[in-house]
Amino acid sequence: MKDLVKKRCYIEEMSNEIPPMVNVVWLDTNECSMSTWQSKEELLDSKFCTVDSLGYLIADKEDCVIIAGDKDTYNKDDIYGRAQVIPKGVVLDIQFLSKNEDNN
Repeated sequence: MKDLVKKRCYIEEMSNEIPPMVNVVWLDTNECSMSTWQSKEELLDSKFCTVDSLGYLIADKEDCVIIAGDKDTYNKDDIYGRAQVIPKGVVLDIQFLSKNEDNN
């Protein structure tokens, strides 16, 4: 029981270091060819993609936003997975996510 209390205290202490969860809304390229020949008119009608990417906000730099989908549970090893480096020039919005009061 004493070890469980220590572990709980450790987790609560480390929770202050958890990076915030965000939704980054950004513009991405769109492959227009669909593996077939296309007319110029079809190409001119093509649109780029607006993308939502969810993750831990690792850095919000002047030139890019870095997010990661996975992280070490206890923030002990400072390692991350499924990371994205998104250039600021294509970022439309960074939305900070919070817990829904109904879900705690």
